[in-house]
Amino acid sequence: MKQYNTILIIKMSSLGDILHALPTLYALRENCPKARIVWAVHQNFSAVLPGSPWLDEVIYIDKKRLKSLSYWKELRKLMHPYHFDLCLDLQGLAKSAIVAFNSGAKEKYGYWEMREGSFLISKGLAGPNKQGHVIERYLDTVRVLGGTVDTVEFPLPDVAVEMNIMKNRFAADGLTGPFITVVPGTRWPVKEWPVSYWQEFLGRLAATGMHAVLLGSGDDMPKGEAIAGAVQSPLILDYTGRTSLRELMAAIRMSWLYVSADTGPLHIANAMKKELIALFGPTCPQRTGPYGGKDDSYIHMMISPTSQATPAHPLVNDPDCMGQLTVDAVWGVYETVLRKVKE
Repeated sequence: MKQYNTILIIKMSSLGDILHALPTLYALRENCPKARIVWAVHQNFSAVLPGSPWLDEVIYIDKKRLKSLSYWKELRKLMHPYHFDLCLDLQGLAKSAIVAFNSGAKEKYGYWEMREGSFLISKGLAGPNKQGHVIERYLDTVRVLGGTVDTVEFPLPDVAVEMNIMKNRFAADGLTGPFITVVPGTRWPVKEWPVSYWQEFLGRLAATGMHAVLLGSGDDMPKGEAIAGAVQSPLILDYTGRTSLRELMAAIRMSWLYVSADTGPLHIANAMKKELIALFGPTCPQRTGPYGGKDDSYIHMMISPTSQATPAHPLVNDPDCMGQLTVDAVWGVYETVLRKVKE
């Protein structure tokens, strides 16, 4: 691979998509160890990005101003002094094309699935995993540029400070032993496991004496309240809407198991190679599910028996799909994972 001096990665959102792009950052650093690597991102997702030695700088992009020509001038003034040799647009949308266009980069590429006219700015690179998992699609950009990709690794920020904060908060709430983390919400309601199912699952969990910590954004608070309120156990702690993104990461790292449907924190757990149970229905796990390459023994995938999602049709709007994943089925996988961890 050419030894680029300055590299811009564009992946501004969403949480899961940014985590999917982290192995490409790792591969770029492995192939260009002396390069100055900069990432363009929306600020609310930047907390999952690592610092040195993987990433040198972060540029915050204001998504509300991207259609403004005056903002284009600001971006140009901000980015041209970097003298980017390479711009890698892993978003492949009109908004990322605007950033690429104004970057001043000598070479502009993206992965093969460039949409919304982004192919007019950056050349899409198609590799051997064109129809594979999105992580491999992104990594193919490095391969096509002559780089070597030996492994799938997720460089993450250090959350030691946040782990100490959460340890103290948990202790104050009576949690000092092992626990699982659960995120009951998703970005799209069609992907959610029913709240009544979570209530039954966590009720069974509490009956065994296991703690669970409910996590999520402020939007997930009604679900957290409904679940914790129905279970009525001091073993179920509702932290939805009560953590920063890095504190949420810390809680996941401290837990022994993570459980959720297809949502951003699931990909945090995957990046940490945390033992996890992933519940899928209307979305396709072969394309965007948790992925660890050759090392995927920690991933326990559950797919609705009525799921019609495929790599060619990764989202199927079926509001009844997730309801076909029964509590008994998920509980059975939980017990299998518990035995595995105890062995």
